[in-house]
Amino acid sequence: MFMIKCDSSMLWLHVVQPDLTAGHYGYIADEYDRHVILRGVNVETEQRNIPADQDRPIDPSLYNGQCPSNEYVYQQPPTCQIDYGKGMYNISDEWNSHNDFAQIRKWGFNVIRLCLSWSALEPTPGNYSEIYLQRVEQIVQWASEEQVYVILDMHEDLYSRYIIGDKEHEIPPYLTSSDGQDGAPQWAVMADDWPALALFGIGNLNLAMMKAFDHFYNNSVPPNIPQGDAPGPGLQDHYIGAIASLAKRFIMNEPQPGTHIDQYEFSSNYLYPFYKRVIQAITGVRDDLPDCSISAPTGTNCSYTNLQINDQRHLFFVEPTAFRNLLDFSPQHSTPFTSYKNIVYSPHVYTHVFTIDSILHLNESDYPPSFDFAYESALNESIGLQSAILVTEFGCGADADERLLIPTIESQDKAMISAAIWPWKNNCFQAGCETSWSLYDSGSPNGTFPNQNGPERLNRVRILSRIHPRGVIGQLKEYFHNTTTSSFHMIANCINKTFLLSNNETIIYIPQRLNTSIINITGEAVLENIINNPDQSRQIIIKPTCNGQYNVFIANNTNEIDKLHQKIIQNENSNIKSNNHHKTKQLMKNTLEVFQSLHTVAVQIGETFAATSSKSINKVR
Repeated sequence: MFMIKCDSSMLWLHVVQPDLTAGHYGYIADEYDRHVILRGVNVETEQRNIPADQDRPIDPSLYNGQCPSNEYVYQQPPTCQIDYGKGMYNISDEWNSHNDFAQIRKWGFNVIRLCLSWSALEPTPGNYSEIYLQRVEQIVQWASEEQVYVILDMHEDLYSRYIIGDKEHEIPPYLTSSDGQDGAPQWAVMADDWPALALFGIGNLNLAMMKAFDHFYNNSVPPNIPQGDAPGPGLQDHYIGAIASLAKRFIMNEPQPGTHIDQYEFSSNYLYPFYKRVIQAITGVRDDLPDCSISAPTGTNCSYTNLQINDQRHLFFVEPTAFRNLLDFSPQHSTPFTSYKNIVYSPHVYTHVFTIDSILHLNESDYPPSFDFAYESALNESIGLQSAILVTEFGCGADADERLLIPTIESQDKAMISAAIWPWKNNCFQAGCETSWSLYDSGSPNGTFPNQNGPERLNRVRILSRIHPRGVIGQLKEYFHNTTTSSFHMIANCINKTFLLSNNETIIYIPQRLNTSIINITGEAVLENIINNPDQSRQIIIKPTCNGQYNVFIANNTNEIDKLHQKIIQNENSNIKSNNHHKTKQLMKNTLEVFQSLHTVAVQIGETFAATSSKSINKVR
């Protein structure tokens, strides 16, 4: 889970919960109750997943009016905004400007997911880094100037970079040395005698990582570790204290189930209660439960200590276990776990990138059944959770844009789901950089380009800088941006006159590259205004009458507008063919059984190592 942050100049967001009787899934809305679509990108520079002496500077004063030099050892160039303070649109957004957030705004993104680090926030037990908090605040201020929301994400991949692959006991090909990546500080890694080996090289089946997660969910108390400013002595207590130090909302990225084989029971008994405790601590919401005792702060029938932040305006983003990345559906009970209303379900979607067909080198035509499947299943899961939905990660190497990125992002449009691509920028200074995931070419090692980054990848601009609704009055029924033709259509229905009492403007965003497109509005709405932004993007202001359905068509020419009209008419008159749900469910069942079998074997191997080891063989830094 994580939190979305904005400053006072931006509209506060809230969650409208699913109501299938009224005909809508859950969604994020603004203060005027407009349906908001967030399109964004992951900024990973602050997750701190390499040793401090090899990482980017953390002191915010080193970023004031300047950008620290990039280095070859950095995985991403430093995130900067050297012209901060000059105001939105008064800052250069060119690729070599060192103004990341002006560039983010230029792409048409209106949200970032800022990846943070427990190890950087709480480097020593119970002591929360003030300088790191100042760096986070600096980035939030940069984003706010460009009217970009920030999702604060305590990032974690395979629990911690302090889990070091075990070379001594490697048994190829079944067990291979496997490192953790980022997340927990060294003192919070408790892996007993389980080695850092992964079954078939699958990171999700790293034995040491699985055991470390067990200790986290059990709120184990690390030996000889001071409590400090944490609200309790256990691992979860320290983690919740770190969240409270930010006074923001977020929780853990890609949580793993540890050794728990029954995924349904794991979520109900461990993952959701953990999320619930964080929400109780930060919001003060009690869920009609008494406070837990100091001696047992993580009880199941009581509320975690109210840390007196009492912030009930922000959104909490909750992730399923990382197993969903492999399956494109979540093998867990999707049921409400908190009475707090501003919950956003936040799965990752990596169809044919990290799904089991890719991990096990299977024929990708067999499973997952389609790109749409991951989003359809996510919508159903969000209904169960009574939440809105935003996909916090998707992406692929730039060499797979046509095969993977385009169908993924078009599936997002069809499902009307907000999403953030991974990542913003990467460093790559060797052969094969054309396959990197970055939205920009890397800075050149020979000085040809400024050393933060090279130019935008134009094909990714074409795919990602899209026409999309920013805020919709009434019920958003469908929208779609065609990547090939750069055309767009949207259908909404407004029959509630109360919308006209607050703000009756529907807003559509058109990026700079499509600023000559033709706009056509039909039905119960009129085109009220076209705002030409200084960066040459446009905002289309539409005024519904709230007497029924209205349609928006945007295309390069009138012929394309006519085609969009005809397509809408054909869709309304056609009979939709039902999917073969039985076959899909059987595929889901078979795939889950395969992975659960692997997980069971991994747990048995870990237990064997622990039982036969005379000394700890898990390596930690």
